[in-house]
Amino acid sequence: MQSTREIYDTAAFGDWNTYTELETHEAFLAKKYLDPRKTTVDAGTGGGRIVLGLKQLGFADLHAFDFVHQFVEEVRQREGNGHIRVSTQDATRLAYKDRSFDQVLCLAQLICLLDGPEARISALSEAHRILRPGGTALFSFLSHEVRSRGTSYRLYLTWLGALRTITRPGRSLQTLPWLRIGGKFNRGALLDRGPYVYWYRASEAVDDLRAAGFKVQFVASLKQLKEERPLTSVDELLREPMTGHFYCVCTK
Repeated sequence: MQSTREIYDTAAFGDWNTYTELETHEAFLAKKYLDPRKTTVDAGTGGGRIVLGLKQLGFADLHAFDFVHQFVEEVRQREGNGHIRVSTQDATRLAYKDRSFDQVLCLAQLICLLDGPEARISALSEAHRILRPGGTALFSFLSHEVRSRGTSYRLYLTWLGALRTITRPGRSLQTLPWLRIGGKFNRGALLDRGPYVYWYRASEAVDDLRAAGFKVQFVASLKQLKEERPLTSVDELLREPMTGHFYCVCTK
C-alpha cells in the first residue's frame, strides 16, 4: 500500500503539473485578498502553477516549497531567472523563521493530502507560525459536504462503510482512498486500499484553523468564488448549494 507521500514522490499524477496559470477563482482570491508588493509563499507548490501564476499577476517577492525535490527543480527551470525562491521542505516542519511572510498560500488542498491528523494540525500550525501578524493566508480543502452529495459517491460511501464495519480499520468515512492515480481508476479503492486523502467538513476546517490561531474572515465553495461572493460564516455557506472545494480566507 502506497502512502500519499509516496505517490507524489513518484510524480505519477497526470499532466496538471504542466500548467502555469491560475484558475479564474484563484485569480479572484489573489486580486481581492493579496497584495502583490508583499512577501508571499506558496506551500506545496508542485510544478509551480500557482506561484508562476502569481508572478504573471505582478507579484514580486515570491517563495515556494515542496517536499518533492524533483518539483523544486522543475519550478526553478520553468521560472528561469531565479526570482522565485523555492526550496525542498516538509509542510509539517518548515525551516523558515517565525513571521517570515506577509501572505501564505495553502491551496491545491495541501492539508488534505497529509497523512494523519497530527500532520494536518502540524502543517496548519507551521503556516500560522511563519505568517506575520496582520498577514493573510488562503486555504483550500477537499469538501466532505460536496463529495457526499453526489449519487455515485453516496453509493461508494455506503459500500465503504459496510466494508469498514467488517474490517474495522479505525478510519472515518472522511478518510477515503484516491479513486484515480496517474490518470487511471484505482481499483484498490473498492477494497479500501490506500493511498488516502482526508475530506474536511467545512465546520471542522474552520475549527482547525482557529485552533491553529487563524482568524477566519471568509469561506466559500467553488460556486461562491465563481460568483465572486465569499461568505462570512459556515452556517450561511451550508444553506447554499456548494460545488468543488472549500476555501477559507484567514488573517493572523
